Amino acid sequence: MFILGFHFPADMGNHVPDEKVVEKLADVDVSDVKEIKLLMGTKDKDKQWLSYTNKDTFLFKAMVHYFKEENPNKEQKYMIYMNRYQMSEISKRLDAADDETMKLCHNLDSMEQFRIEIA
Repeated sequence: MFILGFHFPADMGNHVPDEKVVEKLADVDVSDVKEIKLLMGTKDKDKQWLSYTNKDTFLFKAMVHYFKEENPNKEQKYMIYMNRYQMSEISKRLDAADDETMKLCHNLDSMEQFRIEIA
């Protein structure tokens, strides 16, 4: 089973506990990231920039990991729907108290295309 690009043993089945995913993200360094910027949409007139700065959430750490993974030049990166969906679903359980995060999760659940960059 793969969640957020991390491999989990087959004997865990399809129900990997959130705590196991959080453990995998423990070593992600977010100290050099002040803001996550997301470009939502594809058509010029419909494009919208979203900013996310809440470093104390699972979602922030997961997005930083996603951006840095296999991106040595730190270029803007397309977000694959499955990864967005997994981030959003876990974040809804772990970050439920944060309104800004829940709003962003709602956007991530849409079928819009997203690109991510960090500042």
